Amino acid sequence: MNIEQIKIDLAIRVQKIMASRKRPSTDNYLRTWKDKVADTECLVQKVYETLYEILQHNGIELCNNKELDSLISILEPDVNDIIIKNIED
Repeated sequence: MNIEQIKIDLAIRVQKIMASRKRPSTDNYLRTWKDKVADTECLVQKVYETLYEILQHNGIELCNNKELDSLISILEPDVNDIIIKNIED
């Protein structure tokens, strides 16, 4: 599995996570900034967990944290775009 396939698989899974987390728009007015930040932090954690699942499922083992950091830096802009597009203010 190459980087582009990982990006695509991660993007699809993150979009599914985002879709399952959508709340009615009236709920957004009742949520505090602290709630929104906590919710976003939880989402970021789920994204990392999903990335690890994809890597594990495809038998990809990274040798060290430098390789993981490099992979994350490649994927981060795409994941950020998906999250920003789907987070409701």
